[in-house]
Amino acid sequence: MRNQLILWVCCLWILSGWTPAQAAVAVTAQVDRTFVSPGQSLQMQVKVSGDSGEVDLSPIVDFKVRSLGTSSSVQIVNGRMSKEVSYNYLLIPRGKGKLTIPPLTVTVAGQSHRTEAITITVSDTPPAGRQGVAPDKEVWVTGELSEKNPYTGQQITYTFRFYRGVPIDDAKFQPPGFKGFSTQEVEDRHSYRKIINGREYAVTEVYFILTPLEEGEWTVDPAVVNVGVLRRRRGGGRSPFDDFFNRSVVEPRVLQTKPISVTVRPLPPLPPDRAFSGLVGRFTMTAETESTHLAVGDSATLTIELQGKGNIADAQHPDLALPAAFKSYADNPEPEVVADRNGVSGKMVFRTALVPVEPGRYVLDPVRVTYFDVDKEAYHTLKVQLPPLTVVPGASPDSQPLTVTPGTLPLLKKRVDFTGRDILPPKEGLAAIQPHKPMGWPLFLVLLAAPASIYGMVVITQRVRRPDTSAAAVMKGRARQALKRAASARTDEAFLSSLYQALTAGIFSAAGRSGEALTWKEAESVLLENQYSEEDAAAAAKLLAEIESTKFGGQTLPDGRRKTLLDETRTMTRKLAP
Repeated sequence: MRNQLILWVCCLWILSGWTPAQAAVAVTAQVDRTFVSPGQSLQMQVKVSGDSGEVDLSPIVDFKVRSLGTSSSVQIVNGRMSKEVSYNYLLIPRGKGKLTIPPLTVTVAGQSHRTEAITITVSDTPPAGRQGVAPDKEVWVTGELSEKNPYTGQQITYTFRFYRGVPIDDAKFQPPGFKGFSTQEVEDRHSYRKIINGREYAVTEVYFILTPLEEGEWTVDPAVVNVGVLRRRRGGGRSPFDDFFNRSVVEPRVLQTKPISVTVRPLPPLPPDRAFSGLVGRFTMTAETESTHLAVGDSATLTIELQGKGNIADAQHPDLALPAAFKSYADNPEPEVVADRNGVSGKMVFRTALVPVEPGRYVLDPVRVTYFDVDKEAYHTLKVQLPPLTVVPGASPDSQPLTVTPGTLPLLKKRVDFTGRDILPPKEGLAAIQPHKPMGWPLFLVLLAAPASIYGMVVITQRVRRPDTSAAAVMKGRARQALKRAASARTDEAFLSSLYQALTAGIFSAAGRSGEALTWKEAESVLLENQYSEEDAAAAAKLLAEIESTKFGGQTLPDGRRKTLLDETRTMTRKLAP
């Protein structure tokens, strides 16, 4: 009973941290591509984060819209629940040119939210000569500087961004040349997803912290990325294994950023009454002593902390003006510095042991550090006043210093004892040699010829039983298998998918090449290019368009219509791939 009560309390505690009214609502619209050819369709997804809503599609006039259903997901992180609902649609362009998906209104819990407008290009000629693809909007890179007119010694950040809207493989990054700068790459790289003109991209950012070494005009060279864009295979392969095991081809691309010009300014003249520490940035300083009352011979630790953003790692121990009655022993600096996308920041800790040798009351001079403030574009001096120190006579006379007299130590030798023999003792004597009977020449020739004979038999058998591996034969076999799957399919979705695969495979077989997907317009063009009549090409394209539209329409097929589609597809497939 007690365990059940604890479980209920935990559940109530988790659920009490979230209600639909408390959740932050975000609405976005995105498409799978922004360039299509006439006759092609695209998919749009409206995401509502925080709750479900109602999407108003009435503003869309340039496209036919068909619903593809909804999906939702729920996450619980740190006791808080978040919900996301996705509304999926199929869009069919009504014309050519620049078509617009206007901002859509989504009503969530009585509140109206609007998505961003999206521009879709419908054209027969793709921008880069590749059908259905706009490479300039698939993958690209940018590079930018946080400051193009820095001072000498002022740290700036170079940010490289890699945008990807398609699957990629084997990306190799070559950083730019940073002549005139000292460089430090930030280990942590930032990755996120961003929607640009309705299309979602994966973005990776790489950061470099640059410190100008000299004044003058400098150039940050382009950064280069060699990347392979994965394309769905559309043409025929040299063997059937290309289609079964490698359904994508890699299109190599070389991307590079634009060079950036930088003008590095010199630091202004230093005022004559100050000593420059070499620090450029923004800093603060604190100082304290471990104790203000000491005895002669005792020690107190003076701790100075210099913290801020800039070239903090280059900070040196501040100069101390100590009375002659003190001896000082400085420890090594203790850096606590981190580098991130905003630059280098942290602190340096300097510790000094102060040992008085004479009693008295001493007033120490302030600790001063002068740096160049990049925000105010002027020198600034940090000043920390140290408390006075009171030194009393020691309780015991000064001890004599420790001296070390060099001498000689006896050399100790250890006797080496014999502990055993080899694990496997060697065989000695003539008895270790065993006679063997030599192999006869007939048996030697048989064993020598056996591998060649076996290889020849295997080659002959393969040649006799070798199947037809041409692209036309492979696609014909795929069409036959897809028709069998369609005949036994239990759902309309599986039935229509199998019909689509069978008909496209038959068209590719007629063309003598391999492939996986076709639009109805591409199907008609392929058949006309391979000497099929206009009547047959138009009939195949019409049947393919009917299968595709029925599949995405989401309607239930009557038994009679299902049998008619199967018979028509079987007849057309056998005509194209007899």
